[in-house]
Amino acid sequence: MFNTRFKSHHDVKDVITSKVKRKISLPFKYWSLLNKDPIDIDGGIYVHTPYCDKICSFCNMNRKQLDNDLENYTNYLVKEINKYKFKNYIQKKRFSVVFFGGGTPTIFKPHQLEKILKALRETFILAENFEFTFETTLHNLTWEKLEVMKKYGVNRLSIGIQTFSDRGRKLLNRTYDQKWVKNRIKELRTKFEGLVCIDIIYNYLDQTEEEVINDAKIAGELSPDSISFYSLMIHEGSKISKDLNTGEKTFDYQLERDRKLHDIFLNTIEKEGYNILEHTKVSKGTDSYRYIKNVHQLKDLIPIGVGAGGRVSNIEMFNLNKIVTFYATDSPLSTKLKKLSGATQYEFVSYESIKNIVGDHFDEIFKLLKDLEKEEYIILFDDKYQYTRKGTFWGNNISAILVEKLFELEK
Repeated sequence: MFNTRFKSHHDVKDVITSKVKRKISLPFKYWSLLNKDPIDIDGGIYVHTPYCDKICSFCNMNRKQLDNDLENYTNYLVKEINKYKFKNYIQKKRFSVVFFGGGTPTIFKPHQLEKILKALRETFILAENFEFTFETTLHNLTWEKLEVMKKYGVNRLSIGIQTFSDRGRKLLNRTYDQKWVKNRIKELRTKFEGLVCIDIIYNYLDQTEEEVINDAKIAGELSPDSISFYSLMIHEGSKISKDLNTGEKTFDYQLERDRKLHDIFLNTIEKEGYNILEHTKVSKGTDSYRYIKNVHQLKDLIPIGVGAGGRVSNIEMFNLNKIVTFYATDSPLSTKLKKLSGATQYEFVSYESIKNIVGDHFDEIFKLLKDLEKEEYIILFDDKYQYTRKGTFWGNNISAILVEKLFELEK
């Protein structure tokens, strides 16, 4: 049924954007909205730091090598946070998720983290049981920084490990070897009581099945609360992409090999007590990844920092740089498509959640689900469906064809 694999929910978003063109909005509509009362008091905050002290070889995202002490960017973030301080909409919200992404947010010095986090906590009122995540590398996260983060409520760490293989770490331009990484995570566990989550990449250049199994087994031994696992995505502009283009490195990507390594990782990590949470994440049950659930449900997400994207109500925005922000308004159709994409990212998908989005089109959508069951992508139950192992591998493609079907029905 599928020839090209969608490896991320961002691929599904690209499908939606190709179907429903964005309607450009204006800044005053966004800021005037913040003077009103919110319909939903729940929401999230996303803070972006587009800097790293070392760029991974697979990365082409909104980040660059650090070449200053970040004092200017620290002051910029504080200024951006303070813009929201006295907005009626913001003061009546109770933010259940905060996410510091990058880049490497822990690249800041302790006193800079103090300034940023102090401003954030003075501006935004967090919900009683909030999730507060920092992405980090192990070598950037000093114990002094960790104490500052804990002081202001950080209770979840997302650590970019990518692989425990020494050969793989060198290829991906990761810092330190397996032994150091394992010891550092164990030490971190003694100093941090919150959730510790890691990222793993599989099917990188010349990765062996043994390396995949070892990554899963070592991850299981270290027992993080959740593990995101992604097939290597090679983007134009990354070091690996340039090496492939010049012939310095070679990579014969094969779809069946990708699926085999995907299944090996999942089969191995499930034996370590993990269950699928969404297409590219497994959890021990302690991490529910509330941030991404809010994003999938199109809840408000306040974007702060260069490269940050978010939304308030039906207005999306993206901070291109310190001066320019793009604003766009979601139509009712694009809202439905995005919600359907989000609802179908999890291992189990209730029919009720689909009905709430597609309404009278559910019978037609269900016919497509029956076709997917015949192809062994999903298993239908009385009130929900479940992705098979094959379906998990193709999960984002399945989300995409459901979105495309709804688009056809709504036209």
